Amino acid sequence: EVIDFLKTCGEPNLVALTQPARLSKALDMLDTSKDGEMDMDEWMAAIKRGLAKRLDELADERERRERAAAAADEEFSAEFLTMARAVFDMIDKDQSGTLTKKEIVDAVANDKEVITFLNDCGNPNLQYLLVPARLEAALEALDTDRSGEIDAMEWEAAIETALKAKLEQRRVEREQAQSANRAEIEAFTAEFLNAARECFLMIDKDNSGTLTKTEIVHSVSSDKSVKDFLQNCGEPNLQFLLVPARLEASLDALDTSKDGELDMDEWEEAIKRGLAKRVSQLQDEQERRAKAAAAENAAFSAEFLGAARRVFAMIDVDNSGTLTKEEIKKSVKSDKEVIDFLKTCGEPNLVALTQPARLSKALDMLDTSKDGEMDMDEWMAAIKRGLAKRLDELADERERRERAAAAADEEFSAE
Repeated sequence: EVIDFLKTCGEPNLVALTQPARLSKALDMLDTSKDGEMDMDEWMAAIKRGLAKRLDELADERERRERAAAAADEEFSAEFLTMARAVFDMIDKDQSGTLTKKEIVDAVANDKEVITFLNDCGNPNLQYLLVPARLEAALEALDTDRSGEIDAMEWEAAIETALKAKLEQRRVEREQAQSANRAEIEAFTAEFLNAARECFLMIDKDNSGTLTKTEIVHSVSSDKSVKDFLQNCGEPNLQFLLVPARLEASLDALDTSKDGELDMDEWEEAIKRGLAKRVSQLQDEQERRAKAAAAENAAFSAEFLGAARRVFAMIDVDNSGTLTKEEIKKSVKSDKEVIDFLKTCGEPNLVALTQPARLSKALDMLDTSKDGEMDMDEWMAAIKRGLAKRLDELADERERRERAAAAADEEFSAE
């Protein structure tokens, strides 16, 4: 615990206390009273410097994240609004500038692009245009001037509500991802710095606290751990220590004191540059993964929600907008698409509807209004729980794939 704190506290002299070759000099710097010991005031002065540095790093990271988030949201908003306008035009077959009930019914029955957009657009009233039993109520809610049609301004108002919901959803997802990303970067940083210090000690055969050319040449030709670290450290001059023809020039560039050796301070400066590059690469990789995950989640969600609405309609044979126990029992006996969806939807009570012995209890759990039937709101509440579970499973599978790919890449690089 002491070692972990000192290594990540942000104050160079406290960090140096973990390095035997630098301990005496670091203690002398920290001991401002020069009494040979570090008292609480001297300790807290160093801690304050470390805290200030860590807070600056946090502020820089927050600013970087906020800039990236703002840019991503701006790009998403532009694409979303463009698609929303295109969908309006797709529905508005007669180009009158208004959407009639007939045009909407036709579009949500036949136009895949319209269906896909409405399916996960973020506005319940727009989504309910896909549900025959809810269409009239949704139209009434959207048609604020009571003209019997949805004009462009009413559509834009609904889209604005949808966009706000989607941006809020992105914010929540981003915050969850950022927590995981920070933990990943902190773990990588600690592991990288530990490997860097171990590498220095492996090269420093005489424990002098400096690396000579002879020690470097010997280590890069015979020590696999040293070679592996330098090869992937991110700092060109450290990497070029592995190349005989470049070693002299690299050592000269690293040896800023020009004393012919590489001391711990010079090594640490190079390591900081390498770490900054590797962290930047990791952040780029995190952003790439986030975009890929968002695209995969969006595609899966659209397909899942579309299937959920189709299944509801299949069970609701009388088009009443509610599912009775008899309708459910009949569907889970005879309709393969209904059965397959419920069994894999991720929501335990919906899954239990396919099991005769559990159906009554499951329906009672799903029927939160206790009216003996399951309406669309109750169905969608269960579907959202199922979707959340399925998306978590997708995330776990992505992580498993990424770990496997990273292990394979590491093995290939080593070979």
